[in-house]
Amino acid sequence: MSNLVVLYGPPAAGKTTIGRDLAALTGFRFFFNHLTVPAAKAIFPEAHQPYPDERYTQLLHKLRLDCLNVAAEAGFDTIFTIAYSGARDDMFMQEIVDTFISRGGQVQFVELHAPTNVLLDRVANKDRVELKLHKVTNPTHLREILDGHNMFESVKFDNILRIDTSSQSPAESAHIIAAVVYKDIGK
Repeated sequence: MSNLVVLYGPPAAGKTTIGRDLAALTGFRFFFNHLTVPAAKAIFPEAHQPYPDERYTQLLHKLRLDCLNVAAEAGFDTIFTIAYSGARDDMFMQEIVDTFISRGGQVQFVELHAPTNVLLDRVANKDRVELKLHKVTNPTHLREILDGHNMFESVKFDNILRIDTSSQSPAESAHIIAAVVYKDIGK
């Protein structure tokens, strides 16, 4: 049996930083969504935000689902990140839930959010730029994405922990999530 924690929210909400901290606390595998971008960009080099080719998005979903299937089959508890953008991601979200539930696992959703002005300040953060993980690093680009998608929408599932990442450090957020994961998933 393997379990999944899904960290979702808009760009610069803290998904990668909190995910790494949470993995260190829990021992869960950390599979962040940007790992699949170079492979998809090799096929669709012209794809870009805020309105990427739908085939590019479908390829990203397939690559991510394949990796999560392998993790679930191997029995690995996993943390996954995604910038959920509403209805266009709903089928994918259901597929990842089904992947873990069908194997006896549980899924915990964690909605990370912060005020728009905080996201715009964070997006050009030196640490974020230096990661070179195909992340949004330009405030103007982030504004286009936020205006073009509903990045603040909640997933269509019941078990959602909501955290305003402007209210505490990433490490504190990770500790809050770990406490819920250990209580709800039973780790």
